[in-house]
Amino acid sequence: MRRARSRTTTRAPRRPLILLRPVPRETPVHRLWAGTKLLAATALAVTVAFVPTWRSLLVLGVVLATTIVVARIPRGAVPTVPWWVFASVGFFAALNSFGGGLDPYVRSVLVGLALLIVASLVGWTTRLSDIVDALPVLFAPLRLLRCPVDEWVTTCTLALRVLPSIREELRMVFAARALRGRPGVPTPRGLWHQVVDAVGAVVSVSLRQVRDLGDALAVRGQRTVVRTRPHWGTGDLVTVLVVTSACTVMAVWG
Repeated sequence: MRRARSRTTTRAPRRPLILLRPVPRETPVHRLWAGTKLLAATALAVTVAFVPTWRSLLVLGVVLATTIVVARIPRGAVPTVPWWVFASVGFFAALNSFGGGLDPYVRSVLVGLALLIVASLVGWTTRLSDIVDALPVLFAPLRLLRCPVDEWVTTCTLALRVLPSIREELRMVFAARALRGRPGVPTPRGLWHQVVDAVGAVVSVSLRQVRDLGDALAVRGQRTVVRTRPHWGTGDLVTVLVVTSACTVMAVWG
């Protein structure tokens, strides 16, 4: 009589995608004013988008690597990338290599990855409340054009405030899926149904929260946007000089 031996393989837990959750550190990057980081991220993203050359990517990579080291971002903050992402990138790279467009494809992928890292660095080093306080200061010049700055700031603030609750709802949906177990080898139709169910659950919960938030705002009445002053320091000046120099080098040398 043969006995079947069960082999148990231990796999490392997958790190989930975390949005707008700062990494608790006390570094010069964390102490920067939120508006400085938003302006720096916008300047780098716009420059590399208009000049997506290898030299520009090299300069941007050096700036991002230095920022990650100074901010002491741990490896655990990076989410686990699914295997199908690498498979898709490799598949489209093979298709572009046959057509002679491998170089532009690789540069476009690197530009997208760099923009994702730029946005992630802002989220890892900035608290949500600091971003909300910086928005009225950043949008203040638009008041000269008679733009509805207060309404825009209120909309952005509410959107940022709702993001953590949506993140928690996504976590609960994925945890419920994990408890149900895997019925077997998933088919494309089954995967599509799972995605539709997850999106539908999150949308329904978000609509309910938006309705409750709208009722609360209607009862509370209209409030003026609190205008704060930027907290500039030596680190902000150094950041402005470094980002300006990097953008200039990318625009001229790239």
